[in-house]
Amino acid sequence: MSCCAFAKAQSQDLVPTHQFSIQHDTDLLFSIDRYYTAGTFLGYGKSLKEDFIFKNTDNVSLQLDFELGQETYTPRELFETDFNQLERPYAGYLFVSGAITRVKASSLWELKAEIGLAGPQSLAGEVQVAYHRLINEFIPSWSGEIANSIHFNGYGSYVKSFQKEQNWFFDLKSTAALGTRQIYIEQEGLLFLGKRDGIATSSFYNRIGTQNEFYGYAGLSFRAVNLNALIQGNPLGDASPFTLPIVHYIGGAKIGAALRRGRNTFDVQYVTQTKETFREGQLHYASFVFKRVF
Repeated sequence: MSCCAFAKAQSQDLVPTHQFSIQHDTDLLFSIDRYYTAGTFLGYGKSLKEDFIFKNTDNVSLQLDFELGQETYTPRELFETDFNQLERPYAGYLFVSGAITRVKASSLWELKAEIGLAGPQSLAGEVQVAYHRLINEFIPSWSGEIANSIHFNGYGSYVKSFQKEQNWFFDLKSTAALGTRQIYIEQEGLLFLGKRDGIATSSFYNRIGTQNEFYGYAGLSFRAVNLNALIQGNPLGDASPFTLPIVHYIGGAKIGAALRRGRNTFDVQYVTQTKETFREGQLHYASFVFKRVF
């Protein structure tokens, strides 16, 4: 092998094809546990060179992603045991998901399948109570928690990206969810300002890449919801002591900033959302993400 051929092969071997991510969502910054109060997620992604569901061609790239996550939901009244006073049921959810994304120069398709455990078996209540005991304050009752159940859900997303200027992107994202955990359709618009890669390699869409990025973003969304099993209970049969009807139309907004330097990405985001039950108020939380490619 010639020197140039060896150097080229070695350079190709050094191109990262894997990614690890960790994300934590919390409403701690707003000084109270309520509604969606915490979420922790571990992710792994891998670039694919072969066909998998979609065809892998010269102008298309495929990526396979897996995620393990736990979500925690509480009413605002942490010490209340009278269900008539609660704004929503306590609920925990533990899940694993797998997703395949197909990306072209300015568009992205994603298909995701998820299996999850709701109720005490998710261990979300135990984790939250243990944490509050550790800090010795506001120990929630977890009275009337959504009952144990297993869920299967599928998700499909399509993103169309528009680049008007070098540092200006506007994206439209459409998502549909179908299963026993949740059923909804959602439309979101996202504005990006700053140095962001194209959709095929941008950290915002969890794509594996090493080009430096530093950008801010803001988004507005509208969701039409038919089912939320962590409020309404399992649609296939439920033993929960307390459930509520849901609000079927939800608006959301987010604002954040992301920095990618070499193999590391940092992302901070603030999210707010209108109420999911008629008893609730507005939801707020912050999200912190770290990713590393290798």
